[in-house]
Amino acid sequence: MGKENKRYVVQVEMYVYAENDYMARKRANSIKNAIDQKDYADYVKVTEIGEQAFATPNYRKLDDPSFTPKEKADKPLPF
Repeated sequence: MGKENKRYVVQVEMYVYAENDYMARKRANSIKNAIDQKDYADYVKVTEIGEQAFATPNYRKLDDPSFTPKEKADKPLPF
């Protein structure tokens, strides 16, 4: 990325369907890693994850959006 390029902040929001908080973090981190493998390494950060059922205003923000593989799932993982 040369000096002729200007830097812009882009916030991305998407829906991730998961069985529990652990899997939501894992899937969000997998998407982040897929983007990082392109030319944008270390420029992508997951800033917030929350749970919101379809067609409801209720929203529950997860305290920590980061994923750590040592974290325990609510139930055994399917793999």
